Amino acid sequence: MPDIEAWVKELTLDEKAALTAGDDLWSTVGIERLSIPKVRVSDGPNGARGASLPGESATTAVCVPCGAALGATWDTDLIERVGALLGVETRRRACRVLLAPTVNIHRSPLAGRNFECYSEDPLHSGALAAAFIRGAQSQGIATTVKHFVGNEAEFERMSMSSVIDERTLREIYLVPFEMAIRDGGSLGLMTSYNRLNGEWCGERADLFDILRGEWGFDGFVLSDWYAATSTESARAGLDLEMPGPARAMGSALADAVRAGDLEESVLDAQVRRLLTTFARIGAFGEVSEDLATSVDAPEDRALAREAAAGAIVLLQNDGALPVDPATVARVAVIGPNADRAVMMGGGSASVTPAYRMTPLDALRERFGARVEIVYEPGVSIDRTVPTLAIPLQASYFSGLDAVAEGATDAVAHMDHPKAEIFYLGAPPGVPEPFSIRATGTFEPPVTGSYVFSLVQAGRVRLSVGGRVVIDGIADPLPRDRNMYFGFGSEERLAEVELEGGRPVDVLIEYTSEGVNGVYAVKIGCRAQLSADAQSRAVAAAERADVAVVVVGTTPEWESEGFD
Repeated sequence: MPDIEAWVKELTLDEKAALTAGDDLWSTVGIERLSIPKVRVSDGPNGARGASLPGESATTAVCVPCGAALGATWDTDLIERVGALLGVETRRRACRVLLAPTVNIHRSPLAGRNFECYSEDPLHSGALAAAFIRGAQSQGIATTVKHFVGNEAEFERMSMSSVIDERTLREIYLVPFEMAIRDGGSLGLMTSYNRLNGEWCGERADLFDILRGEWGFDGFVLSDWYAATSTESARAGLDLEMPGPARAMGSALADAVRAGDLEESVLDAQVRRLLTTFARIGAFGEVSEDLATSVDAPEDRALAREAAAGAIVLLQNDGALPVDPATVARVAVIGPNADRAVMMGGGSASVTPAYRMTPLDALRERFGARVEIVYEPGVSIDRTVPTLAIPLQASYFSGLDAVAEGATDAVAHMDHPKAEIFYLGAPPGVPEPFSIRATGTFEPPVTGSYVFSLVQAGRVRLSVGGRVVIDGIADPLPRDRNMYFGFGSEERLAEVELEGGRPVDVLIEYTSEGVNGVYAVKIGCRAQLSADAQSRAVAAAERADVAVVVVGTTPEWESEGFD
């Protein structure tokens, strides 16, 4: 183990300050002079996505059941094995810190991030979090239990104040964090965006006193992304501002020390805690620029499946189950989510799964050709049009005018797993401003009218089958505060008549004009729902031996950033 005290003494004031803020979106700062490498972090807890945003990379990950589903298993041994798998996955992504688990409490069914948390019960949540942490950290990584504290709603989370009296705070909201620290041994903790009784959580020294003084926490504390806004966070006890480059900490702390406004001992303590934690997980014993890898192993699939099966709760059985395939000739499958692989909510928990299977496809596979499967969506539950699930091949160009047909001087080429591209900061290796030409192919399953949609943070022109159907370059779209952290636009729609089984080309022409720092495009597509959709679903159920009704939400209803 490195001599941390020797490092603290040898580091200059500016070097120590630099270590208190990230280098970029996913990495800490390295000090080359002392061979202190960068350490990368990865979002969770649905999986370990790696150093990228959803829609930014085609790198796949094991997708485990969401927190609410894991909570329904009541199985700490299983959750510990799931944690161990995500610890392995974090290492596969060339990261050493997993931004998980989420232990905020289910207090309202409207909370946008409930899917990511375990339950409404603090003891149950804490027990599962501790098990997850023990498993994950057994693989040489650090977890960061989050979000500390009172972040049980997403509406205006960056300005809201959670009003909680002392007893309620102690008996409900703090309990899972305490168990994660004391029973699970979490090496990291993430603060929340919100205020607690009027004061920012990341600046409340009393919360850090509970954490370190009462619970004996000796790991590091990092901010949620862009949550640190002043040097007061360092004095309270925050160790690492993320992401970089620094705004509230970093060089601002060095300036505060020189001005006599902050004791250098505060900076020393921050650096000591951070480096000690990284040393404990062996992060200084390897090259930090390891390449991220994707692994789709049968044993990983088996564990994810076991956890999903363990999450299923049978509320009542009047003799309908189990279904004997030998006695069934026709099955009605009803509900829009039957024909979608909905396995996670939206936001930072999202990963690109190694594979997807819809309930409808799974039932077809299980019953085989002998059983007739009749599918009817019945209703639409879409808040916006679902993202078009086709892979994109994208070419990136310098400048805003390179979307013209025939541009050949691309500075980068990237593949995207679906018709969505999203970046916080410029794409890697691409100078700002920039343009993108992305192409894909859509094969409509049936003949009819299809609705295409566009949401943009930037300017986008969408063409289908060689025809421009939405032009957000010539006619920019108004903003919508719920899309892409408030930088995205309202959704614009266009109807296109398509022939079933006949592929059409989809062209996306994007420029970064009009935005700075958040760049996104999302193309949606759905078949028009027939006017008699509900009666068709009823008729299908009446004619079937078994009806399977799939209900639920989608990531556009349950997501980080809104309730």
